[in-house]
Amino acid sequence: MKADYDIILDLATNSSPTITEQLITVIENQLKGTYKHCVTVLSTDKIDSVFPGSRSIVSNEPIDLLYKAKFLLDSANVTDFLIVTTLIMKKYWENLCLHMFSAVHNWSVLGVDVTGEVVSFDLSRELLVETHFKEYLKKLGNIEEVKILRSHVIPEKMFNAGFHERHGGVTQLPPLASMNMLYTIRKPDPILVIKENRRRLAVKAGFDPDSMHFAKVEHGANIWVIGKEPPARFDGLATNIPGVTLAAPGADCSMILLADVKTGACGAVHSGWRGTTLGAVRSLLKTMVDEFGTDPKDVRAAIGPTIEASCFTLLAADANPITDLDPSLVYPMKNKSNVVHVDLVGANVIMLEKDGVPHNNIDTSHAVCTVCNKQFYSYQRDSVPFGNQIGFISCRKQPSENI
Repeated sequence: MKADYDIILDLATNSSPTITEQLITVIENQLKGTYKHCVTVLSTDKIDSVFPGSRSIVSNEPIDLLYKAKFLLDSANVTDFLIVTTLIMKKYWENLCLHMFSAVHNWSVLGVDVTGEVVSFDLSRELLVETHFKEYLKKLGNIEEVKILRSHVIPEKMFNAGFHERHGGVTQLPPLASMNMLYTIRKPDPILVIKENRRRLAVKAGFDPDSMHFAKVEHGANIWVIGKEPPARFDGLATNIPGVTLAAPGADCSMILLADVKTGACGAVHSGWRGTTLGAVRSLLKTMVDEFGTDPKDVRAAIGPTIEASCFTLLAADANPITDLDPSLVYPMKNKSNVVHVDLVGANVIMLEKDGVPHNNIDTSHAVCTVCNKQFYSYQRDSVPFGNQIGFISCRKQPSENI
């Protein structure tokens, strides 16, 4: 743990004056008179400042107290902290931290062997921490704010497909708030928060959250066919199994959905600049042709929110594959001859067309700029940590000639 870790003092689960005094004494010894650590006091009632510069959070629910404390820590970019509580409550707070914090956090719980403790807290709750945290998350925010973006070229009677905006979830930290859909070791969102965000999307979009398969992005062109052994990393997924939902993340990179209205096969792919230069969407289309007998002329394609050319630059050498595809997709940056602006959406459209997908079957109406439109996540705009939206697709039923 870093030398400048924060301290969280639990006065909520046992607030008797005797216990409070003993815990404060422990923290005073921990601080050693320097007060360089920020102290956050958790309490069920409003209290006076315990230490110079300390802050307090008031609630009757320990989960609510710690989740609010987490927001303060994350907002201040604090990853290291110590919770000071009684020895009896140590295990409860440890279990809660395991579910509430992610790999970026470095925490510890100090259980003080106090005298005169009368346990008023229901210790059986220790065994139900995960369940209680899930229930707590379901009450946060407003699921009605979740907005699904559908494509006009993908028939809704046959496919459940779309993109979404970033509102309506439970992620707290502003760059990731509030519908971050992707867990990584660099983000403060724990897995249960991600699962709640995904559940909300599934509820609003009308699919089973347990049916979702996510791309394990490597900025390449590998495709996983559901049912086969998956590669270690892959940017695209394909299936012809009804009810299986495929998801590709993005935060400037293109999320591209393909739907074959004849066979019922579908696919989703993440295509950033590397994936675009490698032809990730072409790999997905070829996989559908090879695995499911897809005819490209029967494919409907939708491209989701993507960074636009005016906000995106590459070294000219890195952009060569796109320049070779069509020189109109690239134009030089002012005052930098070796840097160019690149149209990723246009490049993916041209690749699909070259591989046989009719122009009128390709929908770019939702391919708005992620940098310029704050209802979407953007790495370019927000840096690290940043959130991820997804594109999702599944086949609802077997294909019909009446589509």
